[in-house]
Amino acid sequence: MSGSGVGSPAAVSAPPVPRLHGVDVARGLAIVGMLLVDNRGGNAIGRQLVHAPWHGLRVADVVFPVFLLLVGVSMPFSRRAQRPRAALLRVVRLTVLGWLVVTAKYGFGGVATGVLGHIAGAYLLCWLLLRLPRRAQVPVAAGVLLTIGLVSVLLPPPGAGHPSLTPELSWAAWSDRTVGVSFSAEAPHSYLPSAATVFTGVLAGRALQRHGAAAVRRLAAGALAPLAVGLLLAPVLPVNKRLWTPSYVLVTGGIGLLVLAAALWLVDTRGWRRPFPQLEVLGRNAIVAFVVSELLFGAVLDDVLRPVLVRELTRWAGAPVAAWVWALASVAVVWSVCAALAHRGVVVRV
Repeated sequence: MSGSGVGSPAAVSAPPVPRLHGVDVARGLAIVGMLLVDNRGGNAIGRQLVHAPWHGLRVADVVFPVFLLLVGVSMPFSRRAQRPRAALLRVVRLTVLGWLVVTAKYGFGGVATGVLGHIAGAYLLCWLLLRLPRRAQVPVAAGVLLTIGLVSVLLPPPGAGHPSLTPELSWAAWSDRTVGVSFSAEAPHSYLPSAATVFTGVLAGRALQRHGAAAVRRLAAGALAPLAVGLLLAPVLPVNKRLWTPSYVLVTGGIGLLVLAAALWLVDTRGWRRPFPQLEVLGRNAIVAFVVSELLFGAVLDDVLRPVLVRELTRWAGAPVAAWVWALASVAVVWSVCAALAHRGVVVRV
């Protein structure tokens, strides 16, 4: 990775940082997690790869925040993030592509933009935060999370008689209904808190800009504060992915920093690249991996081949085997597409 820092004139003249392969490996790991969660052949795949039904945290609930954090890690290295027109065009492209993917899966008539729209919204809000003076950015991000938390537990939403964190009466559900979309983890209510996740990645990216792979210890140590604060908040403001509660943002942000630190330590510090090229292939073409997964396994095969294959495998080998075979098949197919692009030196950016 190379480029200039976001909002930092001094970073423009800094020597370029050698490409940190651990970032791509961490992103590839997040993509594998996404494929296993989204394309599982049933809930028998195991409890940790099925989202928590409401409050709580499982491995499935950590995958997307880790990916968002890595979106932020790349921003200080991106010349495009320095240019307003380029950054806004990226937001538009992600939003349109997200709408097309959702439409391909579920048909016309909706206004949702799904995961890619969520990335676009969080990226835009984080980009706006980065237009502030650098000394103001951390206090503003912390203030946003604090305000969201206080509003959630102290103020009743319109139409509710008391503060609520239920699916029907929460501020998140009310805000989504107000803008005319169905309540979900990827709906607009999640954009503001998840922008804080992206910003956490920006802070990590700045550390990598200054120190390269030597920043690993700083990242690991920096993970402890959000993890501790998030866990301390959890009894009052539960960790909840669908609400994107501040405690969820803090806990998953800390986990994301630990994942990134581990990948950098293994790949860039220790030099153990040989076991991880497959993950790096996925990480370098993450958008392609997501779109292929959603269109092929979500829109085309989900109603045609998956039920038949899973039913037959369940009969012969059991439900857990069937669930894992379908999920791993999706990983293999998507990886093959990304590997073909890597062989030709193609990296698709939106």
